[in-house]
Amino acid sequence: MKNALAFNWFDWFLILGTTLVSVASSLLGDGWDTLGFIVAVTGIINLVLCAKGNIWNYLFGIIYNAIYVYISWKSKLYADSGIYLLYYLPMQFVGWASWKKNQNRDSGAVNAVHLTRKTALILLAAAAVLIPLFAWLLSQPFIGDSQPWLDATTTVVSILAMYMMVKAIAEQWYIWIVLDAAQVVKWAIATIRGEEHAALMLVMFAFFLANAIYGLIQWNGLAKQASARPQP
Repeated sequence: MKNALAFNWFDWFLILGTTLVSVASSLLGDGWDTLGFIVAVTGIINLVLCAKGNIWNYLFGIIYNAIYVYISWKSKLYADSGIYLLYYLPMQFVGWASWKKNQNRDSGAVNAVHLTRKTALILLAAAAVLIPLFAWLLSQPFIGDSQPWLDATTTVVSILAMYMMVKAIAEQWYIWIVLDAAQVVKWAIATIRGEEHAALMLVMFAFFLANAIYGLIQWNGLAKQASARPQP
C-alpha cells in the first residue's frame, strides 16, 4: 500500500478547488473573508488527510474547529458552535492519541475496522432520540436558534461521526455523507439570508461532501487490508 501522505489527483482537486473557489468568492463578494478562507482550506485538508487514514489530519482539524466555533456562533447556529467547542475540538487530541496507537507502520495509515451490527443499532437509536430532543431545546425562545432541526441534526450526527472516526470505523463515512449534505442545505439557507461567511461555508461543505464519498471508498479498502493482515 502507498504511503498515507501521498496525494493523488482527486486530493489535489479537492484542496485546490476549495482554495480557488474560496478566493473567487471573497474577491467577487463584499471583501476578503480571511476567517472563511482559513477555515475552508484547513477544513478540506483535514478531511482529505482523514480520508487517507493519515494522523496529521488532526493538526488541521484543531485549526479548523477553533475558527468554525466563532463563525457558527456569529451565524446564530448555537448548537454547532457549542458542540465544536466542547466536543469536536477536544476530540482532535483524543483522536490523535488513539490513531497513534493504531497506526500501520508500513503505510502510515490508521488500521480501520468495520462497524458491528450491535454498535450500529446503538448509534441509530441514539440519533433517533437525541435529534428531536436537541431540536426542541434549540427552538425554545430563550435560545432562539435560527435553524433548530438542521442544527440539531448536524450536531448529533457530528457527535456520532467523531466517535466513529476516533475508533477508526470505516462506516463513519456514511454518517459524514449525511452530515455534509445537511450542512450544505443549512449554509445554502444562510447564504440566501445574506449571513456573513455563509457562502464560503457552503462551498466548503460541498467539497466536504465529495471527500466523504471518496473517504468511504478509501476506508473500505483500509478495513479490508487490516482484516487480511495476520494478527499478532
